Amino acid sequence: MRSLLAPLVIGLVLSLAAIFGVQWTVVRVAIDEVMEDYVADELVQDAEELFSSLTTLPEGGAVLGLQHFDPVFLSPASGRYYQILVGGRVALRSASLGDLSLTFEPVAPGRSRIDKTSGPHGQELLLSATGYERKGHRITIAVAADMKPVRSEFDRLTMRYTQVSVAMFVLLVSLQIGIVRLALSPLRRVRADVSRLDRGEIVQLGDRVPAEVLPLVSEVNRLLALMSQRLQRSRESLGNLAHALKAPLTVLTHMASDEHVQRDPVLAGQMAEQLALLRSRIESELRRARMAGGRMPGAPLDLGSEIESLVATLRKMYRDRDLDIECRMQPGVPFVGDREDLLELSGNLLDNACKWARSRVCVSVREQQGLVLTVEDDGPGCSDEELSRIALRGARVDENTSGHGLGLAIAKGVASSYGAQLRLGRSAELGGLEAKVIFPPN
Repeated sequence: MRSLLAPLVIGLVLSLAAIFGVQWTVVRVAIDEVMEDYVADELVQDAEELFSSLTTLPEGGAVLGLQHFDPVFLSPASGRYYQILVGGRVALRSASLGDLSLTFEPVAPGRSRIDKTSGPHGQELLLSATGYERKGHRITIAVAADMKPVRSEFDRLTMRYTQVSVAMFVLLVSLQIGIVRLALSPLRRVRADVSRLDRGEIVQLGDRVPAEVLPLVSEVNRLLALMSQRLQRSRESLGNLAHALKAPLTVLTHMASDEHVQRDPVLAGQMAEQLALLRSRIESELRRARMAGGRMPGAPLDLGSEIESLVATLRKMYRDRDLDIECRMQPGVPFVGDREDLLELSGNLLDNACKWARSRVCVSVREQQGLVLTVEDDGPGCSDEELSRIALRGARVDENTSGHGLGLAIAKGVASSYGAQLRLGRSAELGGLEAKVIFPPN
């Protein structure tokens, strides 16, 4: 069963992950650019200060008139360096460089260039080279700074930002999951109502649902009401039909008992037999047509009490044979369906067992991954060939036994309408026929 929550949550997580990923990347790039621009501005200022104190010599050399240098330019491999080119040759360089030189190309006067290069001990340097001109000499002043210390500070800032972002991501996902669950809670109520409807606790679904789901719920309720109305009209029509047929059958029965007909015993017997057959067939078909089939809305039936009432009636019907009809009922087993269907199913099975039993009939009800109704007798039973055909409409094993061969066929039809299986076999306990109806789990 597919869930609405799973794709919504997955889509939400992927969307937020993409948004946070883009945001983190943009912020990281922006921080790097701001950091480099800030350091580059400082390097340009250092170059301006160096140029302002620079004195060129006639032979192409240069000297600095600064009395106090920034200490970082004096400490070896300090991470802050400068180098001055006059006419394309190195004229001056900071003590922090030691014997090393910065590698860069001369820059035209009035121009500047920002490069990344390596420094002492593999330092990552940001180098700013600015071109000047004084007394006909082209001068390039390069100032470089190690980016690692600055980048470490920004990395710590980025790490804190990442931690806050992850915490916000988890918080937003949790919050959105809660919002989605809250938004879908009416659907859980609908699912619970469907389960209650299946168990027969309610007759319609509740309408306290979102506007998007209300048309579906309303349509289901309309179909339930329509089905109930059609079933009721069908039963009323069948009742009217049964009442309408009763009078002509009664008249025909009286006619068959007329003295003129009775003078011919053969004709009288044939008419009586055919009228009884007609009455039985009509009653069986009317009962079959009245079956609701499947689970209907309404309170579940107490299966034990219904079966016991039916057994009490059968004991009266077969009192002349002194049958021992035993009930083995598991307490509290409900039947979610129509009462007429239950009586039709169990009544036909029990009546068939009573007809064939020698002295004992046993009916049992239990729950075992679904409802199981079993009817057994101690009669002659059936062979495998007979078992394959006795559930067919009108099929009979012994023509001498009263009946019309419809009982098991009707029982099978009722069971099928509920998705149940009717299994016929030999009773291990009583030795006769065993009819077992297995209903699917609720």
